[in-house]
Amino acid sequence: LPAALYFLIHVAEGEIITPMLLARRFTLNPVLVIIALIFWFWMWGVPGAILAVPMLAVTKIVCDGIRPLAAIGHFLSGDE
Repeated sequence: LPAALYFLIHVAEGEIITPMLLARRFTLNPVLVIIALIFWFWMWGVPGAILAVPMLAVTKIVCDGIRPLAAIGHFLSGDE
């Protein structure tokens, strides 16, 4: 029972709660995500494809935090 309860809580948090909270606040341009996946897969193979979206997200966060790079952060976002 404890393992099943832990599994249920973990799945609910990972698949429902966290995506709902992050989806409203943090979006990436879908076209840039595909381009990043293709580029990093070409450069590093499977590890590059796995790391492509987190690297793009970190780039957006850094650009949003630095005023001269705010235009790049806005370009990376999925907002209109």
